[in-house]
Amino acid sequence: MVDQDGHRLPHMTGGRHLAARALLGWLDDPRSPRLCLVGGSPGAGKSHLLAWLYAATAGQDTPPARRLHAFVPAGGSTLPGVTVELARHLGVAARTPRHLVAWAALDPRRTVITIADLDHAGVPGRPGEGARIVTDLLDPLLDLPHVRLLVECADAATRAAFTRVAGPAALDLDEPRWTHPGRFARWYAELLAAAPGTAPPDADVAYPHPGLARLAARVDGASASPGSPASAVSAVSAVDPGGTTERFARIHRAWWAGLGEDVRSAVAALYGLDLPLTARQWAIACSTLYPGPVPGPGGAATDAPIAAATRALPPLLDGGDTWALPAGPLADFVAGQRRECRDPGRAARVHAALRRDADAGIVDLAALYEAGEERLSAILEHSVRIGDAAALAVDPIVQALARPHVVAGALVATGQWADPAQAAFRGAYGTLVAEPAPGVRAALLAMHRLGRDDDAARRLAARAAAPGWRAEWARWGEGDPQRPDRWPGPVLAAASGRGALAGQALLVDDTGTIRTVRGADGGIVGRVGASFGPIPLRALASTYGGRVATLNRWGGVDVLDAAYHGPRGALEAGFQRLVNTCGAEPTVLCAHPLPALGDAEGAVWCYAPAPTSASAPAGDEPPPRGVFSAPLHTGPVTALGAVRTGTAGAPTLVISGGRDGRVRMWSPGAEPGPDALDARAAPVTALACEQTTEGLLIAVAWADGPVRLRRPGDDTTVDLNPGLPVTGIAMSVEGHIVLGTAAGVIGLRLERPAG
Repeated sequence: MVDQDGHRLPHMTGGRHLAARALLGWLDDPRSPRLCLVGGSPGAGKSHLLAWLYAATAGQDTPPARRLHAFVPAGGSTLPGVTVELARHLGVAARTPRHLVAWAALDPRRTVITIADLDHAGVPGRPGEGARIVTDLLDPLLDLPHVRLLVECADAATRAAFTRVAGPAALDLDEPRWTHPGRFARWYAELLAAAPGTAPPDADVAYPHPGLARLAARVDGASASPGSPASAVSAVSAVDPGGTTERFARIHRAWWAGLGEDVRSAVAALYGLDLPLTARQWAIACSTLYPGPVPGPGGAATDAPIAAATRALPPLLDGGDTWALPAGPLADFVAGQRRECRDPGRAARVHAALRRDADAGIVDLAALYEAGEERLSAILEHSVRIGDAAALAVDPIVQALARPHVVAGALVATGQWADPAQAAFRGAYGTLVAEPAPGVRAALLAMHRLGRDDDAARRLAARAAAPGWRAEWARWGEGDPQRPDRWPGPVLAAASGRGALAGQALLVDDTGTIRTVRGADGGIVGRVGASFGPIPLRALASTYGGRVATLNRWGGVDVLDAAYHGPRGALEAGFQRLVNTCGAEPTVLCAHPLPALGDAEGAVWCYAPAPTSASAPAGDEPPPRGVFSAPLHTGPVTALGAVRTGTAGAPTLVISGGRDGRVRMWSPGAEPGPDALDARAAPVTALACEQTTEGLLIAVAWADGPVRLRRPGDDTTVDLNPGLPVTGIAMSVEGHIVLGTAAGVIGLRLERPAG
């Protein structure tokens, strides 16, 4: 398939080329409604069509107007799960719908978001999750004029929750106009060649429904008695007055008539289970519901019916190995044929049996932890469905070792998601879902448990794989504000303490107050400049001479002596709003170019004032010398760090980060190298560098959450993601690293590589 611009597109099956071109047209037309809803009956191919579109627009040569920026499957997920998954696709560090919408508002570029399978969002015991996702997340996103949404949603109540776009575009895949008859017939012929059915109906009976066609190809008309529905189904025409509903019913009856009694029982066992099953799990379901005709798993009498059932019922995905009977016409038909399907306790009995099978051989928590991610996740899922997940869902080891989306669903289903005791999991959730290794997830969750539940943090740390870093302490914003060791407030900027402040981290809160904490253990030491009213600050730096320089919101630079504790009047000489008072040693003062030196957007500034005596008034110091400017970034500089790399006379090393996501390393007066130290698609939010006892240490944070730690001396590079943007970094000569965020402050160390 090739589009009008000559781009080769992925193969489209089932004759759905017309629907595919309609979606491409919606993307291409800037005048089309910003909301497009894809609907149709179960099995109509909605998810398949959206997956095709994502594959068709993911190539590097895809025109910008056609690019999908996010594709999030919502089936089985919850509002928190969809939120963090969408944030991950968009490259932002948002943990709540409100934060995600706020982040999306900052970037006015066209953003196209696809949400698949919204009708099946949610967990047992929590109906209406799809509508909640619309109301709390998707509809607010449509308030942003640059956002366009493509949503797979057929449920009327969920569709009604959209209110921001009047007259959304709609694509109903049950309508024949979206399927090419000839291509559908050729595709159906390919199904017949591979399907086990005998004497199946013609293609026009199933047209235009792919799911119905897959079932029709398995109709065993030859085994049915003359005059039965199976032998007469081909007489049903695509233009039959009974319409689609009648054709569905005819094919369902014909398919059912060709099944043996034991296969019918196996198919009926899937009713109401609300999850895909492997052949083994299917056998367990059968043995639970029909202990007479279908013995337990592994028995010869079970193997034959299940094997026949897997051939008779199409798998969820072509070539897949899981089966289900999702809500829809076929499930309703099976329930009508097997009235015991409507037994309200049958699904609970099956899930209890599946839980016992997943739990087989596990006699205590220690054994449960060793079950492995898949088995542990299955146990938790089945526990939710039998109403026995409350304790498992909050166990910190289970939270680290099971799949994060399963844990989140269990917390939502048991009503514990918003519990203050689960603040650690909520805070880490956004980064847990992106981490495939359970051992690393344990390390991340241990970091978020520090300062909240230190015993759980120790247990998690014992289970952690070696990620190359070790969290040592943390302070979080939900602590008691009356405690003397309360957290220092949301961090807007940070600096490494030098001189009299060596070993401490200087943290600026949202009022401009500067607090100092020990890098080794997070103990709060005191304040800097506490005798003055707080001034909102952008950045600060601690000089080797013991002074602290700050850049306030209006571009003013203040310098004070951190060790001075006398009367205010005597301190005025060291507290002037001048750029030439940064102290005798080279230091980087600000996170943005200084307005006092002109419009320097796109340039990096380093200040190296002339040496002065300690007694000289700051206002009498000469103008700065050695000012160096070089165009190292596209757009403004957003973070700076400077460090002396050796003894007296050694060059000062400057590291700059920009809104362009690039990190550059250079020395004043020397020609910068051509290559960036690092480059990512998100802006740099903070960085720090220090000559530690183990060598030069560099830490850089980006707006979408990741932090990179480097020790160039031994080529060590370690990445971590705390789960929320880092807005300030400080480090000590001893190698203690402090990460400041809006919700907490974390202390960690870079570990030596093994061996």
